[in-house]
Amino acid sequence: MSNKLTLEQIKEKVFKNTLETCDYISGYKTVDSTIKLKCRKHNYEFETKWENVKRSTRAHHVCPFCIQEDKEKIKKDNYTEVECAYCHKKFLKLKSRLKNSKSGLYFCCREHKDLAQKLDSGKEFNILRPDHYGKISENKYRENAFRKYEHKCAICGYNEEPKILQVHHIDENRQNNNIDNLIVLCPNCHAKITYGNYILKDRKFLINQNEQN
Repeated sequence: MSNKLTLEQIKEKVFKNTLETCDYISGYKTVDSTIKLKCRKHNYEFETKWENVKRSTRAHHVCPFCIQEDKEKIKKDNYTEVECAYCHKKFLKLKSRLKNSKSGLYFCCREHKDLAQKLDSGKEFNILRPDHYGKISENKYRENAFRKYEHKCAICGYNEEPKILQVHHIDENRQNNNIDNLIVLCPNCHAKITYGNYILKDRKFLINQNEQN
């Protein structure tokens, strides 16, 4: 008894095993044959291995256009558009992984997440930082300033005893610990500003207000 498939059997198997989207045209000789099919949906002729359609347990799209549509559908069903909290770039993220973000913030790459976690990146990223980092809005501003700036007075250059150097809030708002609002000063220069006799200019000079008047 011959195991060779009849033309009708080949057509039926192709149609069924391509999710009823393709018709057999020609090419079948052996199990190793490359056959020609035509996609009903896209009216497109293409070639594929008989191996790709011979088993009912492997029923799937073989038309390249159908395959692409399947991929786009999977992406649409499984991904959602989010915004990078650091650079604000839009990107796709797996819906199943959204819950992995404890902070509710998303990043387009590891580099941007690392940058956001730095102490001088801004208060909006406080939630990302472990407790031992210190929050930028808390009393860690001194450590933040000394990480950013040289260990010397920005006005007179004093650096003999770095331990006595102080950090001044330029706008005099001690709640504003943004790194750009901080400056390292020696006690003398700091006192001149604190007592209201001098004002800071360009982060480099002190101007005597009495002389200005």
